Amino acid sequence: MKAVFIDRDGTMGGDYYVEFPQDYYPYDGTREAFELLNKNGFSPIIFTNQSCIARKKDGGYDFAAEFREIGAKDWFICPHDNGDNCNCRKPKTGLLEQAKEKYNLDLSDCYVIGDRWSDMASGGKMGCKLILVMTGRGEESLNCDREKWADYQPVYIAENLYQAAVWLCGGGTYEG
Repeated sequence: MKAVFIDRDGTMGGDYYVEFPQDYYPYDGTREAFELLNKNGFSPIIFTNQSCIARKKDGGYDFAAEFREIGAKDWFICPHDNGDNCNCRKPKTGLLEQAKEKYNLDLSDCYVIGDRWSDMASGGKMGCKLILVMTGRGEESLNCDREKWADYQPVYIAENLYQAAVWLCGGGTYEG
């Protein structure tokens, strides 16, 4: 399995922080990115922090329906808030560990696409190849938050999720 772990808020769409999941909207090209990845033998898997669940702001939102509809192979959601001290909230690695166990993955063959330093740190700790997108908090992650994931280097920096998918599916060279 060629797994590509994709963050939701700020990477696939929405504002960099979505308080209520109903306020989410996909960016232009997000659907096409999932189609491209699926057509080229990649398994797009969403991994996302959703503290709105712990804060009772999700209103019973059906994340599974959203993720199925966009073409995700699977999804791993951290429903906890910052103070819950769980192992799954990024930058911790629990979501990736769950996927590794479920699919018997060699994470060094997998990619993480995200806009935040916490996406990059989580993937970096697990040995994934990192692709930073400049949507959401990408600029912040590359600049003022860079020290938070300084031990890891992206293999590519993309303008958006679609550009990241094109690069993954067509080869390409690092432009960072």
